[in-house]
Parts: sequence; structure tokens; C-alpha cells
Amino acid sequence: MSVESQVLSPPRGQSGHEREWWPMRPAARLRARPRARILIITEGTYPYAVGGVSSWCDALIGRLERFDWDILPIVAGGKRLHQNFTLPANARLLHPIELWSEALIPPRVIAIRSGARESIAATLVRGLLPWEPSLPDFRAAIVRCRHRPYDIRREFRSRQTWEEFLRVLTRVLDESHDDSAPAPVYDALDAARLYQTLYWVARTAAVPTPPCDLLHATAAGWSAIPAIVHKTLHGTPMLLTEHGVYVREAYFAALRDAEGSAADHHMSTRLALGLTRAAYAVADTIAPVTEANAEWERGLGVARARIRVIPNGIEAATTPVAPPRAARVIAMGRIDPLKDVQTMLLVAQEVTRRMPESRFEYWGPITPGQEAYAEGCARMRTQLGLGDRFRFMGRTTDPQAVIRGADLVLMTSISEAMPMSLLEAMAQGRPIVATSVGGVPDVVRGCGIVAAPGDVHGLASAIVTLLRTPSLAAELGDRGFGRLKRRYTLELCVASYRELIGSMIEAPV
Repeated sequence: MSVESQVLSPPRGQSGHEREWWPMRPAARLRARPRARILIITEGTYPYAVGGVSSWCDALIGRLERFDWDILPIVAGGKRLHQNFTLPANARLLHPIELWSEALIPPRVIAIRSGARESIAATLVRGLLPWEPSLPDFRAAIVRCRHRPYDIRREFRSRQTWEEFLRVLTRVLDESHDDSAPAPVYDALDAARLYQTLYWVARTAAVPTPPCDLLHATAAGWSAIPAIVHKTLHGTPMLLTEHGVYVREAYFAALRDAEGSAADHHMSTRLALGLTRAAYAVADTIAPVTEANAEWERGLGVARARIRVIPNGIEAATTPVAPPRAARVIAMGRIDPLKDVQTMLLVAQEVTRRMPESRFEYWGPITPGQEAYAEGCARMRTQLGLGDRFRFMGRTTDPQAVIRGADLVLMTSISEAMPMSLLEAMAQGRPIVATSVGGVPDVVRGCGIVAAPGDVHGLASAIVTLLRTPSLAAELGDRGFGRLKRRYTLELCVASYRELIGSMIEAPV
């Protein structure tokens, strides 16, 4: 068994709750001399999932070898975790926070809460759900969860807590705001779902975090909760990196959810907004990967002085390999509604109608929880009669080799910040056809063609143009390679974080 896969038992006498942050990797592997320690909190990504954010985490931690890193993952519970990355020598993996791993807790009498203090559930409602939530209430509730973790389950199972929660929820839903539409009616099931979600917010806040010199949250959602508690208690500086805009993606998810009720959509977007506002208010520095993200942050009240845009970076090939000129189009990414694979299938149908010799390959795993979407895409591929002209290739461990076998790289996402697949295309000198979302237009400026999301004709015409005009494709690929070498190298990205982190903890870099 490898060192990375060993799970240490806690010392005798340590409780199960205190065991939550006990490292899954022996501390003896870390360097003995005292150095600055960073607690990085991930959300559904590193080290258990592959993708752009996970690759960024691995590169950042490994390249910033003068810091020691504790990695606290937040994951969906009830699933067997597979570690997809071997941790760098300066990092240790803490026990993950597993969400949704228990059955729905019904609002039945188990214990009666004593005292006049408002319940955690009621305080969290006022701290997260209003259009302008109360940050002091939110922080008070989650700090209370950290101080009294054993009260959470008992309190949430109390009829008194449930009834108080309903009273406060009713008042919050009745509030009006000029910038927001009236809240929909919540039925008993809607209220129960919200109650269960708030229970997991409380459970996440209760998990103890180890001493550190810097808190680094990788999203303005669940991963920010432990960081906010730690900063409130200890004053530790907090860095928030935004690869995507958390609340924006919640809005898109609600729009795609045709089966969800109005209350479901209201609940998910308001919770995302509440968590985002809390993270923005507490973080000392916010580091979006693109200026498009920074616009959202400023729109939600973040001062310009607290925003530092640090683009992603990647290592470029020394000299790009010439494309195969096989009319091969490659797409890379998770199979997920945000990637709009169905539009890609329609684009492939149109391109292969005009150029029967063209071939499409989609490389990437299915996002956990999106199996039904993946099945729908597979059925659509069959219905369109694409056959071998469009193939789902699954996961790859060598994306550079995949891209070298392509004539161009395609992206049809409806929401992105700064996708690594486009940087990988530029690093191999391949032209890009992509949707004009997030930071994409700025990244591919002069080295690709963009079209509006869902514009099947525009995307297909761009692909056909590049496949039929190799000289133009080669020129765009060369421009992309040069642009990446100037602006988007891994060295530039890591150097920016090294300087920023060093300034935040006042440590030598």
C-alpha cells in the first residue's frame, strides 16, 4: 500500500469529531523545519477528480514548495473516493468533509432545545436566504457550530427548532426588495429540503481546521465555510480563488433544471448568493482567473483593491508539432450540461454534412451526478446518425498527446471562466473554435474564432472554414502559441501566487 493511501488512526482518547482533520498522510513526510502552512479547501475537485481546477491545484502546491500545504477536500458522501493525484512532498491530505451521506432527518421530536437562544437553522435562514443576507448572523451561526458541534444533530431533530425555522423562513420569504422578484411559495417538502441543506452547512462549519498561516478557498461556496469560521476565530488571512463564478453557475443550473419547482430554483440560487456574499465579505484577497469573473465580483460589492486577477497557466511545448490534417476536431472536458455537449453534437452533424470526412472526438469523464445527461447525449448521438463520426472517448491521462492529434479544438460551453482545454490547445499550436463566454474571448483573441453559445451555424461554419483553409488554421495556431508564451505560462501563474501569498502571510518567497 502506498504512503498516500494509508489512513492514520487518531491518538487514543481523540473523539470522532476531532478526528475530522486528522491527516490521511503521515506528517513525517513533511519537512521538519517550521515553515508557513497553508490550508487549501477544495470542493469536488482535487485530489479526487480530474479537470482544470484539480490540475491547477496540483501544479500550484507542487511548484510552491517553500510552503507546506494541508488539503481539506469537500466531497459528496456515500461514494468510494479514488485519489487521482499523487500529492507533492510538501502536502498532506486531511480527512474529507463528506456531504449528503445521511438520510433526510425528519422534523420529529428527539430532544427539546433549552434556553432562549435562536436555533442554528433559523439564524442560518436569515444569514443566507434573503436578497441581502445578514453576514453577522451567518458568521455567528457557523462559529456556534464549531464551538458546539455535538448540539447540531440533536438541535436539528428538535420540533422546537423546526417550528422556529418555519416561522423565520415565512418572514424571510415575505420580504420584498426592489431588485428581486417575490419569493415563490414553499411547500412542506421544499422547506424540508432547505432544512436538510442548512443542516449540512452547520455540519461543514463544525469540522475543526488545523492551525495555519493562510486560508485558501478554491470556490465561493461550500469550501468557503470552514475558512470563514477559522478566520473569524483566529484572524488568519483568507485568499479566495474563483475559477468560475459560483453564483452565476447556480443561476445556469436553475435555468437548466426543467423538473425543479420554483421553490427549488429560488432555494438553490439564494443559498449560492448567500454563500458567495459571505465569502466575498470575509476574504482578504479574491483572485479570479479572468477579468470576466472580476466584473461579477465588483457587481456584488467587492472593492477593486481586494481583487487580483491571476490567469491560469500551462507549460507550452518547445516547438508545436504540425497538425495531422485529418479533419479531426477534438473537444476536452467533463460531460456536463455546462459544457453543452448537445450543441456540440448538432455542430458535428452540420460539419459532417458539409465535410463527410471530418471526425469529432470528445475526451473527458462524466461529471458525478450527471449520468442521466450523459445517457441523453449518447441517445442524441444515435438519433442524429453520427456513428463513428462523433465518438465519446472517455478520460485521458495525456491531454497534450490527444491535442497533438487534432486539427483544431472545439468548446461549446455555456459558462466558463478560463478553460484549461483552450490553454492546452494554444500550448500545442492548435486553432480554437469556442463560445464567447466568460474569459474565453480575451484568451483566444487573435488565435481562434468565437460564436455565441448555442449558435450551431456559427460554430459549424467556423470549423469548416478552418478545416478547409489549413493556412489560416496554421496562422491562428501559431498566434495562440505565441500568446500563451507571453501571457499564460505556468511560470507566470505560479510566480503571481508566490508573490501574493508571500505578501499575505509576510513570509519570504
